[in-house]
Amino acid sequence: MEKAGNRFFLSLESVSLYLFPFKSIIASVENSEAIKKKGLFANLTQMDMTTGRLFWKLILFAIPLALTTMMQLLYTTVDLISVRFGDSVDSAASISANGALINLIVVLFNNIAVGSNVVLASAKGANDQDKATRVLHTSLIFALIAGIFVAILGYFVAPMLLEVMNTEAHLIDKATTYLKIYFMGLPFLMVYNYCAQMLRAQGDARAPFLILAISGLVNVGFDFLFVYAFKMGVAGVAAATIISEAVSAILGILTFLFNKKSYVRLSFGKLRISTDVLWEVLRVGIPAGLQGFFFSLPNVFIQSSLYSVDPGNVDLENGAIASGNIESYLYAGIDAIGMATMSFCAQNYGAKKGNNIKKVFAYGLIWGVIFSLFGLVICLLFHRQLLHLFVESDAAIDSGKERLFVMAYFYPLNALMNISAGALRGCKYSTYPMVNTLITCTLFRIVYLQTLFVYVPFFHTLSWLYALFPITWGLAALVNGVGILIILPKTVNRLNAEADKPLATAENPAEPA
Repeated sequence: MEKAGNRFFLSLESVSLYLFPFKSIIASVENSEAIKKKGLFANLTQMDMTTGRLFWKLILFAIPLALTTMMQLLYTTVDLISVRFGDSVDSAASISANGALINLIVVLFNNIAVGSNVVLASAKGANDQDKATRVLHTSLIFALIAGIFVAILGYFVAPMLLEVMNTEAHLIDKATTYLKIYFMGLPFLMVYNYCAQMLRAQGDARAPFLILAISGLVNVGFDFLFVYAFKMGVAGVAAATIISEAVSAILGILTFLFNKKSYVRLSFGKLRISTDVLWEVLRVGIPAGLQGFFFSLPNVFIQSSLYSVDPGNVDLENGAIASGNIESYLYAGIDAIGMATMSFCAQNYGAKKGNNIKKVFAYGLIWGVIFSLFGLVICLLFHRQLLHLFVESDAAIDSGKERLFVMAYFYPLNALMNISAGALRGCKYSTYPMVNTLITCTLFRIVYLQTLFVYVPFFHTLSWLYALFPITWGLAALVNGVGILIILPKTVNRLNAEADKPLATAENPAEPA
């Protein structure tokens, strides 16, 4: 294991040394056949993730993913701004009170859809179009059924969930109204998420972004209509979100129906569940979904713990919520690079190109650190302007600044954690990062919040509450790194050995696997 790990890190070092010299970067751009012949963004509809300059392809694929997630986040941001100026500050606070919980829901079901991404990407890498088609149809049925079930359940448990989060009494009614209506849109959100993941799996990063851009405009239009014209308040912005999610789901389905360039096409006559495919999708997707759930769950407890530091300090609470909204946009970039790393690894896994998996992981780490540093610079230069989008008082802005700076300085640790998890999931090792997240980012945080934070005055401060994030990111990154050292070299060697096996012929039958 030690030798394999050493070889892997030597290759990582050589890749890094190759990438950073300026001449090498320029040469890689100039020599890219796709760029010379078709233009820089030409391959965003059906990108081959197994050949060419993967360093540049990875970031070109990740950028639309980040923009797509930011577009989804923009729904809530527009909701907040619309209702803040069109209704009341309390209405905006009611929507913000749902932030951690809605993020938990979205992350859980979006990450479960990762299973369809990995399995379809692997099938495409192996050029198994029949299996890819079955993944498409099975996933869409599952998404619709699961979405309906969760929507009904969520509608009835919404008040209970908000009480568990210690939502303030004067916000509970409006917050419940918003959450109940939001749950009704989950079937649409599920269908779109699965469509988006499967489009990305076949190398199409552009369509999900365009779909979200269109539905985002719909969301903004109905926000202003319902809030300013019809005076519907939080119910109006929630209804606008549902309508926009319905538009995104319909456009996702239409893309698979009519896009002739798509590797797989939707046919209503083929809509049935293939149990073997569903099991494979869930075997990857459920651990990925639970990982996202475990990662986001403590945020609910952290938000509740925030109220206990300085009870009744509205500026403190609003500043922290404002910072959290900005951090979501930073995380979107890191998550996009992790998702791109996963998709690239999955296609190369199916194509049995083990050496490419090592390269993709190295490239993902480099881009993750670059983006983290870029986000830090933005926060240092424009933190007051960004926070002012969500809060007005200087006290709230100062409160938000304290949290924002802690997060931004340590976001490279978040990048290491996410990208290593993406590489493992792309190689169909989804359980390891899930268990790691459960221990380091869930149990550790909850135990800390229920012990040291509550009973030791030294730790009952904002600084230690916010420090909990980077501490657990670092622990998770370290454990994932150990998994990379053990799992990735073995996977690469196995794939290379399988690729080197001669094809079976009548004269030269291949040895059985």
